[in-house]
Amino acid sequence: MKAKWKSFLSFLNRHYFLIFAILGLLLPDLQLRYLVWPKVYGMFYATWVPLAFNLCWIFLFLYGSLVLLTKSWGRILYLSHGGVFVIFSFAQYIYFQIFEQFFRLSGIGLAGEGSDYFSYALSYMDKRLITFTVLSILCLVITGIRWERPVHRGKIAKAMSLVPVLLLVSLHIFMQPDLFGESDQDWNSWSQPRVVYEQFNDANKSLDVAGIYHFAARDFYKTWIVSNSLSAEERSKISQFVEKKSAQHSPNEYTGLLKGKNVIAVMLEGIDDWMITEKYTPTMKYMMENGINFKNHYAPTFGTGYTLGSEFCFNTGFYTPISGVSAVNYASNKYPYALPQLFKNQGYSANSFHYNHSEFYNRGIMHKSQGFEKYHSFQDYGIPDYVAQSDSKILSVEGVYEDIVKDEPFFSFVITYSGHVPYTYDDAKLAVVKENHPNLVDNSMDFEENSCHLLARDTDDFFRQLLERLNADNILDDTVIVVFTDHYAYGYSDQNKLLELNKAVGDDIMYRVPAFIYTPGLEPLEITKPTHTADLFPTMINLFDLENSYCYIGSDALSPESSGFVYFGNASWIDDTIYYVPSDKEVPADISERVNAGNQKLREAFDINDAVIIGNYFAR
Repeated sequence: MKAKWKSFLSFLNRHYFLIFAILGLLLPDLQLRYLVWPKVYGMFYATWVPLAFNLCWIFLFLYGSLVLLTKSWGRILYLSHGGVFVIFSFAQYIYFQIFEQFFRLSGIGLAGEGSDYFSYALSYMDKRLITFTVLSILCLVITGIRWERPVHRGKIAKAMSLVPVLLLVSLHIFMQPDLFGESDQDWNSWSQPRVVYEQFNDANKSLDVAGIYHFAARDFYKTWIVSNSLSAEERSKISQFVEKKSAQHSPNEYTGLLKGKNVIAVMLEGIDDWMITEKYTPTMKYMMENGINFKNHYAPTFGTGYTLGSEFCFNTGFYTPISGVSAVNYASNKYPYALPQLFKNQGYSANSFHYNHSEFYNRGIMHKSQGFEKYHSFQDYGIPDYVAQSDSKILSVEGVYEDIVKDEPFFSFVITYSGHVPYTYDDAKLAVVKENHPNLVDNSMDFEENSCHLLARDTDDFFRQLLERLNADNILDDTVIVVFTDHYAYGYSDQNKLLELNKAVGDDIMYRVPAFIYTPGLEPLEITKPTHTADLFPTMINLFDLENSYCYIGSDALSPESSGFVYFGNASWIDDTIYYVPSDKEVPADISERVNAGNQKLREAFDINDAVIIGNYFAR
């Protein structure tokens, strides 16, 4: 007995580092659960399942490092693997603090584009995050120092690798809904872990259900291993969807109303409803009140790269894949029915304009795939960054205005920049607007709120200059200006204050943003039904009488057949009477039928959207 006890103590002395080894790999997942989960829908999903997934993967990592490799290579594998996931967890936390969602592996490719805002991202670090990260690194370091291979590595030791493999396979099978009947039709299917796991289209819930390691493995498999080809079932669903859209559509009093006119579509960077006031944005307010004003408009965000996602949706009629993959991954897709191409088919020129260089978000290639002749970066006009970033200055740059309006009829797509983060400190574009409008600097107002108003004014000056130039060239009456915002001001550091500002204009939903269409002589019209970015695509098709493929997610906002429906990434949605937010509470009987219908409509939109884009439907 004494000998056995001595042997056990000897084993502990040699291998106590395994406790730190396990903790070093477990802490990255625990960090996210402890720091973030209370903000994710206020609930947990299958808490024992992610723990089981994590322990299985940790066992496999340790087994491979300790048994299959030499001491040196095993230590290197363990430390590099652990370090990668410490960084991965750290980045997920920062990303969630900004966007309130986790990113998919495909979004890592966009890290270079985010380097310009590194200091802004680091402002979201806190003591808890640093504590968890330091503890994780400390566990890895202790493990690396005390690293020892086990003495016994016989057949039994090697056979032990089958244990976590069999457990992973069992857990995977257990999480497949097909083995337990159809459950995705239930009113609360969104919260059922098996459904979340199978669909894997919500990064937040998927990471919660699977744990950080299985989330990464399954994400890698679904993003890069599984073929992107469309199944026969998916093709059939898309065909039925298109037929239904076609049957529901009929000409209305707005069909062809603006046919043949020039178009300047402007996507606003981060301009919220509450920023539109007579004092700060008189030009935009005038255009809203004297055009088609979408009073209840939303900019849902999916995947990574919110600005990119909104411009992608406006031009193609589809959102960035709901699965969380960035639109940049689909630059080589075929888009024969994208807006630029449809206008070109009518004899228009089509060009796009923005501050960033063409490699940013791969716009140079992506915009061409959508039908634009050229993507024009303001930086290519040989001007300093602070000029290229300031909306009020770009039209004064030689060649910019001329390129926007050349070759009538023209379709020009402009993305503004002044409203981009940060709002919490002075930067070059904020200094420009302060110099132009010192009377609007209000020291009695919260600095961040005043900064947002000032930056919105800089964008407003762009519109004032644009109208003046178009009028001076006698083409204003023949030009339509379409305006919409890419996303709400997510960079506002005080989210509670941001919610108050949204409530001040009548809404507690962050995603509500401005959208309007203006041309002189257009009879003012307010659209009060809920609309979203995807609705702008079919609305443009109708107004300009463009070729209609009926393959798009939204609906013509001017059609009497459309009552309005907007959906969001967390499976909430809005129609003309209900704002439905998924919860654990059973739906009241008097609205259960409507909620079920809305949930079915949302699921259909999710499925069709991803099938068309991920499956490169138009290439077939």
